[in-house]
Amino acid sequence: MEKSLTQLNALLKKHKTLLLVLPWLSYAFYLIIWAAPQYESHSQLIVKSSDGGSSFDPSSLLATAGMGSTGVTNDSQLVEAYIQSADRIEYLDETIGLRGHYMSDEADMFSGLSENHRKEDFYQFYLSHIEVSVDSASSVISLRTRAFTPEFALKINQAIVKKAEEFINNINNDLAKSKLTFAKGEHEIVEQKLQQAKTDILGFQAKYNVLDPTAEGAAFQQIAFSLEATLAQKKAELSTMSTMMSNMAPEIINIRREITALQEEVEKQKERISTADGQGETLSVSELMAQYSNLQVQLQLAIQAYSSSLITLENARVEAYQKLQHLVTIESPTLPDDNAYPKVTYNLILFGVILLLLYGIVRIVVATVREL
Repeated sequence: MEKSLTQLNALLKKHKTLLLVLPWLSYAFYLIIWAAPQYESHSQLIVKSSDGGSSFDPSSLLATAGMGSTGVTNDSQLVEAYIQSADRIEYLDETIGLRGHYMSDEADMFSGLSENHRKEDFYQFYLSHIEVSVDSASSVISLRTRAFTPEFALKINQAIVKKAEEFINNINNDLAKSKLTFAKGEHEIVEQKLQQAKTDILGFQAKYNVLDPTAEGAAFQQIAFSLEATLAQKKAELSTMSTMMSNMAPEIINIRREITALQEEVEKQKERISTADGQGETLSVSELMAQYSNLQVQLQLAIQAYSSSLITLENARVEAYQKLQHLVTIESPTLPDDNAYPKVTYNLILFGVILLLLYGIVRIVVATVREL
């Protein structure tokens, strides 16, 4: 065992340069000569409301002050989740041929999508080639997309932005329309009740040939009182004249005729006050007034409900307009000039440091085992 460790330690010392330089040179050859360049397109978006405001949340100011709030609005988070959803790869594959590009000759065997990939592999590959971030203070959404050609990186970014705009517009428009439709439906019901209340009163007036039973009843009573007063006066005159004239005197006969006519008229007025005929149905004046009063109450309630419903409908329209939101492009998707990946210098330095660390760890392990 000790002999084997001694030989391994000697081999590490003897071939130190080879063990460190050869992997590094191989990796450098891959990065510089073989690795497919990857280009990155960038765009910036923000969710804006129809009243001119953005989805900026004042609570983000508390977040920056250490109050614990994320400050990211729900709308921006919704866009971020939508872009990163698995459904997007299906849309991008159907519209721009995303899968075919990831598997094309533009990619090398290590950076491209494997031919024997699963759907989950495709989705994870898509996520590794896009980056979505939301600024917690301004709610600005930054989107970066990577591809093996500048044109395709731009095409991916444009397709995602277009679909995200449709998504935000549709969900907000549908929500606003549904609320407004509900308010309109409720208003139509109230309006129908108002029209029905008006129809009921007009039908009642036509049926009993009366405009206002209360006013007309009072007028009939006034007429009856006036007739009764005249009748009482005539009876008093008759009583006075009877003491001075014969019952067959023309004056006595005339005044008796007047009294009879007045009595008949008073009875007619009392009958009109006490009953009302309407298409074969006879009601007392009190019943008529009660029914008419009930119809008036129903009409007033319907008018009040209609006024309230009209205000509610207008408020719903204003609220629906204010809640309408759309995705605004602050920075259009860019066409990259130079490749962003692979980062040759950074990767080579990092790989060299890793090789040195591994070599040092192996030497320490071997030396430690030998001492034991």
